[in-house]
Amino acid sequence: MSTATSAIKQRDYELIYLLKQDATEEQISRLNDRLTDTLREQFNGSGLREESWGKRRLAYVIKKGSEKHTRALYKQMIFRANPGATQELERLLRITDFCIRFMHIRLDQFDPSAQPKIAESAEETTTTEEATP
Repeated sequence: MSTATSAIKQRDYELIYLLKQDATEEQISRLNDRLTDTLREQFNGSGLREESWGKRRLAYVIKKGSEKHTRALYKQMIFRANPGATQELERLLRITDFCIRFMHIRLDQFDPSAQPKIAESAEETTTTEEATP
């Protein structure tokens, strides 16, 4: 049975989730710890990169429960884990009261040493805007 377990190929995934803008640092820290512990203990996974994109205005109003949200705290996690990890992480996010939305994708070719493309394009935009009178 251990040979079948070791034959499972780990894959790279990206998870983006939006949290209520009034979520406390303690809540966010506990959620991050819970996600990484679940990855490590249940799915032999590891976090490759975690980023906070800060509070941003949403493109449209998101209604969750009786609340309407126009701003959210964006978080990104890139991780490597066995198949099935995404379902458990999504279950954890679904039962978290201060999580508004989440989405994951499988990354076919991920280079952990590469810089995020969002940061590169933001730098280019700033440079171009500064150069224009």
